[in-house]
Amino acid sequence: MMQVGLTQSSLNLTPSVNTGSVSTPAAVRGQPTGSPRPQDHRFPESPLISTRPLRYNVQLNQQLTSVQQADNFLSQVEGQLLQLRHGSQGGRRAELASEAASTLQRLLGNRPTISNGTVDRQLAVSLEQTAQVKFTLPAAARLLQSDEAETVLFSLAGQRREMVAVAFEEGSTPRQQVLKLNQGLGRFGIHARLDNQQQLTFSVDEKNWGQVSTQLSVRGEGKRFSDSFTALLARPEAAVSDALGQLAQAPQTMRERQSDVQLALEQLTRQRSHLFVQHENVRKRIDEMETHYPANGALEHARALRQHLQNGANDFASVARAVGAQANLRPATVKNLLT
Repeated sequence: MMQVGLTQSSLNLTPSVNTGSVSTPAAVRGQPTGSPRPQDHRFPESPLISTRPLRYNVQLNQQLTSVQQADNFLSQVEGQLLQLRHGSQGGRRAELASEAASTLQRLLGNRPTISNGTVDRQLAVSLEQTAQVKFTLPAAARLLQSDEAETVLFSLAGQRREMVAVAFEEGSTPRQQVLKLNQGLGRFGIHARLDNQQQLTFSVDEKNWGQVSTQLSVRGEGKRFSDSFTALLARPEAAVSDALGQLAQAPQTMRERQSDVQLALEQLTRQRSHLFVQHENVRKRIDEMETHYPANGALEHARALRQHLQNGANDFASVARAVGAQANLRPATVKNLLT
């Protein structure tokens, strides 16, 4: 809120205004007299966010951007998939099927970049956390097959080799062993859990998946694992994006993959419906942040301030206070306000 250092006894501005900031008096001055401030409650599009980023707080801007990036990616995938399915029916549409397959393959291959990490391998929206890859380590089943005491060493190669030791205590339960695993593998960003069948499954940030899938190895003391490093081959769970990627590479298999296409379209519909709810939530937050001013309120304040300064020109103290207040404002603001 703009404040001018004048006492209430020397300055009386009649119009009242809600808490807010008037940063562009020139724009206000350009409004036709008597016309109310237009209310535009449409969901902000990308150009609005990029050109007016300070209209909302940083967190809200990030949420708006994430929602739009996810929806843009999913809508493109949906459009190309529908085009590809229609092309399989033959006729003139078949001419566009090859182009749709190529575009779909490019979209899926560059999903992390195009969606900026807001869509995972299952084409599920991930706005609040980074996209994850769920996987299994077949050899890791040995970890729960013994309750003997053993120290297991995990290694993750890459630009520099990292190692963590996990000490299993004698007589520990499977859940206690999983807790120990997470304390160690957590340093690699890997999280272990027991599924409903009491089988070990793992997850890791997608950005780390490439390294984990090829560079993870383990060494034991001859109980769960041998005393030399053995590679752990990670197997990712079946994903919607993988099935669509295979279809894009071989569009002639559309008839055999109708079930995969239908599942993908249902997933896209669910996720876009979820994003629509996110749109509505953001819209409500924007409405709550909106500051409403009476028509021509800012203009009347400016005129009242100018009149006061003109009438009090002989009052050196008032002028001094006004000048001191102006020193805290941008020159353009003062110029627009007093002219």
